[in-house]
Amino acid sequence: GNGATVELPSFLELHSATRHYREMADDIIKQLSLSHEVALRTEEIFGLTQSFSHHLEKKISKAAELLEHNAFVLEEILKPFPVNTIEPATPNLVCKMGLESPAVESTSDAIARYIPSFSAKNANGDNANEEQPYDEAVQIIAHLTRDWSKEGAILREEFSWIEEQLWRYHYETIRSTESVVSPILVPGAGIGRLAFDLAFAQDEERSSDSFKSYPFAVEAMDNSIVMAAAAHHLFHIHNNGNVTDDNIPTHQRQTKIYPFVSDSLSNEVDTQRRWDSAQIPEQSVMDQLRSIHDQHPHQRPRLSYTVGDFVTTYSSLPKHGQYGSIVSVFFIDTATNIFEYIWTIRSSLRHGGVWINFGPVQWHRNAQLHPTTNELRDIIEDAGFEVKHWEVSENLVAYRHPDDLDSTHSKRGSRSTRSEAYRPLKFVAILKSGDSTMDGQEECLLSAIQKVRLHTGRRSIVNHVHHDFLGESDE
Repeated sequence: GNGATVELPSFLELHSATRHYREMADDIIKQLSLSHEVALRTEEIFGLTQSFSHHLEKKISKAAELLEHNAFVLEEILKPFPVNTIEPATPNLVCKMGLESPAVESTSDAIARYIPSFSAKNANGDNANEEQPYDEAVQIIAHLTRDWSKEGAILREEFSWIEEQLWRYHYETIRSTESVVSPILVPGAGIGRLAFDLAFAQDEERSSDSFKSYPFAVEAMDNSIVMAAAAHHLFHIHNNGNVTDDNIPTHQRQTKIYPFVSDSLSNEVDTQRRWDSAQIPEQSVMDQLRSIHDQHPHQRPRLSYTVGDFVTTYSSLPKHGQYGSIVSVFFIDTATNIFEYIWTIRSSLRHGGVWINFGPVQWHRNAQLHPTTNELRDIIEDAGFEVKHWEVSENLVAYRHPDDLDSTHSKRGSRSTRSEAYRPLKFVAILKSGDSTMDGQEECLLSAIQKVRLHTGRRSIVNHVHHDFLGESDE
């Protein structure tokens, strides 16, 4: 180690997330109560029947009940979890990239004078992580619905394209290296459903009734402790006796949430749709977890979860060339400086490794750079990647729930007068084996990134923690 002191996470974010959810719930009830008071007085003055104010009374009562239910569920899910700590990487400040030359130093200083000190702020004015984590509990509920419920299955069908690309690359790798295990990194994994599905993907050619082959060794990562806590809960839900007890009805082994109860009071078509529920996890997940419960640990899917800053963790020398594939979904647009993400991905991949991307380029508030998809492709190719596939899909995909975009499959019609959707950027890029852009200089990458941050008004790199959810014994 480098002698650095690593502190265990305090998990204060978990308490903060649930507290903020209750505060938000209170605000919703206050807003509805104010509307009720205005409606009641208006109806009285105009001599109208009190139909709308009576409707609001029932709406307040139902909303309060379901918001309290969600708050309780979140408090059960967002609990501290065991972690394995890793010492933070320290930049190698002595390297031979020419970064210390006076010309580069002078140019950087001149540019820096025009760049304000970087400060990503959240809604409360606190300094937020540069990658803008989705730490709010309402985001947890939205992600649980989209990623882990039956209702979100239509949206997740879009990810089948990712698996198709991975299988193609995997079988090509087997033919060239005879390796049957493909290490995959999934940055920005959120609550981990994609990572989970990849880890549980079976190689039908090598599987049998007595042996299941899981060729993908998957490492999920995210910078949100809150997302990680929810993932830990779901990854270990099979330890709950109720989940594995066939004598208990399915709906009683699942957790019910109400994903729409905290929606905005605007654009609403039918109040009854606000009370729609979702069950998590869906039955197929419980079946998968139960199927591995009695398997020998060495025969189980390989899935771990890292919590920390993506650039800091994966630009370090120990992570160089560790992954055969990197799958970025709803991730690249979280970058403060997209160059850092691209070069970190480049460093983490093996030569000939594949980078698969899916998602919009809706650059977040913290972004200092906002390239178009065409400009992004140029940057990626300049970093030594060969783009095999590049497509901005013509098909719109809803962010949270299929009803948010298309209600044709629902007998109850549209939920809202407003839609929120995106057209994903889908690409496959291979790291060229013969590229020499930075050969022999990998140990300098973290130092280069540190210097970029110094000269673009940003803070230094941060610590991270690691937890291997499925790699340890359940006992």
